[in-house]
Amino acid sequence: MAFADGRAESVGESRSRIAIARAGLPPPVLQLPVPLAGGTAYADFGWPEQRTLGEFDGKVKYGRLLAPGQDPGDAVYDEKLREDEMRALDWAMVRWRWVDLRDFAPTAARIRSRFRS
Repeated sequence: MAFADGRAESVGESRSRIAIARAGLPPPVLQLPVPLAGGTAYADFGWPEQRTLGEFDGKVKYGRLLAPGQDPGDAVYDEKLREDEMRALDWAMVRWRWVDLRDFAPTAARIRSRFRS
């Protein structure tokens, strides 16, 4: 229970936190705010000192979590533009999916490889 954190917005994010801890990565900041030109974006995981962001990608945000009238293609495009803006601010970005949680070692290695000190 001490490990629980209400800022995790999905089961995938909670499972990711466990995988991150088991991989020996530093604890990330959850829902890290990143100021962008059009407002603040929130990354699922952030390691501010290493200028690295992490995003767990589940299909649900491109399906039942769409805004009324929003097309899945538009949601993907908006996500791409958001990520491009974050990268332009010198943030490294690592994304992973459910399948990556089965064996998180390659994803943990990608995260570590993007850490900047």
